[in-house]
Amino acid sequence: MHNYMTQSKATRILAAEQTHSDMHFGRGVIAEPRHDDIAKRAYEIYLKNGCKEGQGEENWRQAEHELRAGKHRV
Repeated sequence: MHNYMTQSKATRILAAEQTHSDMHFGRGVIAEPRHDDIAKRAYEIYLKNGCKEGQGEENWRQAEHELRAGKHRV
């Protein structure tokens, strides 16, 4: 007999729910920050640090990190 036929109904439902939830965005799925959001946060960091020149790449990386980690809301 096919393996699917021998499984209990509860097991089949659980498997279907897990497969269904894997197809949708939600918990555990982190969207990449948008370019505009990173630029805005990097500029905020630049201002906060006293408008120091030559820190653009560092500010950008910090902004990306903060947004990915959820430490800063857009």
